[in-house]
Amino acid sequence: MQSEMRRLAKALVETREESFASRHALEESKARLDAALASLAPKDVRFERSWRGDAGNVALDVRFTPAPRTRRFLQASSVVLLLLIACGAWAFMAPGEDLPARFLAPLFAVLGILAFPFVAVALGSQREAEEARVRRAIRRALTDEDAPSGDRPR
Repeated sequence: MQSEMRRLAKALVETREESFASRHALEESKARLDAALASLAPKDVRFERSWRGDAGNVALDVRFTPAPRTRRFLQASSVVLLLLIACGAWAFMAPGEDLPARFLAPLFAVLGILAFPFVAVALGSQREAEEARVRRAIRRALTDEDAPSGDRPR
């Protein structure tokens, strides 16, 4: 489980590149891809497209990058956790604080630290799922696949 958590946390901030071969000419491939992505309307997925090849051999290179708000969220979360730890240490060490503050501040810090990996895993899973939807739409648009592999009749 820990290696899966580490993989998803890494997937949250890494840049991935993928290539897709097309069965169509360049202009038709571009039109099909634009139509597929317009119907999908990816909102949280950031990717750059670049076409390569000649008239008979067209390929699309896609580069998926993390959203800037993801990096900002992770940095803000780190600052909040640091402040929680500092507040917990101060409340624990301060001589004049009452018992609930001495107990609750460190408790919130510990709970925040324990919950943060699950938040990172959730965000990483969400990014992977959204990128998978985009990859499937690209693959369908460029290779004429009408149904997902699990829905095809046998």
